[in-house]
Amino acid sequence: MGGARRRRPVILLRPVPRPSPLHRVWAGTKILAVAALSVVVSFHPSWAGIGMIAVVLAVAVAVARIPRGVVPSIPWWVYAIAVVGAVLNASGGGLDAYARTVLLGVALLVLMALVGWTTRLSELVDALPVLFAPLRRMRLPVDEWVTTCALALRMLPTIRGELRMVFAARRLRGRVGVPSARESWREIVDSVGAVASVSMRQAQDLGEALSVRGPRPTATARPRVGVGDVVVAVVVAAVCVAMWLYA
Repeated sequence: MGGARRRRPVILLRPVPRPSPLHRVWAGTKILAVAALSVVVSFHPSWAGIGMIAVVLAVAVAVARIPRGVVPSIPWWVYAIAVVGAVLNASGGGLDAYARTVLLGVALLVLMALVGWTTRLSELVDALPVLFAPLRRMRLPVDEWVTTCALALRMLPTIRGELRMVFAARRLRGRVGVPSARESWREIVDSVGAVASVSMRQAQDLGEALSVRGPRPTATARPRVGVGDVVVAVVVAAVCVAMWLYA
């Protein structure tokens, strides 16, 4: 028991409390930067483009001073699936495309995680009305979209807390012997069902509270654009152009 390592949990939408230039960049700038890099590298998933994304990620992680402890522990079965996929694709001659796809997926996950590690949840919510503001000219329901996204983001910590409670209850209950595959699957289904039931009840209570309060206009805060935002925009634009040219 002493030799067993403690698994690090997945940390989503929880900023790392460390002052850095990337933490001071406006949340909308980060969202637009991630969207631009993701779209360009997805259309041109070459080795050069993936290498550029890797360099950008390495520099961003160093600038943001992200500690190693925020990286979750990867289960063994993830590596097993990756190895099986590599063997199958190698036998069919598609190992190169498979490797680029896997590395692209990992890069995009790290990009999105980097936004969560350097941005508070309230900042993400405040940036949504500004980003969706141009769609008002098309007479689209921007206020409803912003409200839905804001409520979804604010409910994520609650769902995370419910998941922790469910898994803690499972650990306290204990298990005798090694569970079979059917028992493990049943436990997963029961945990997901419990979390979904609690989330639906909380969503219903929240909906009733919003109905009683009545609709309110979405407040639009002016973005605070600084030198860091300009640097991020220039770097992302240069990387996108380079990926487009050397694809």
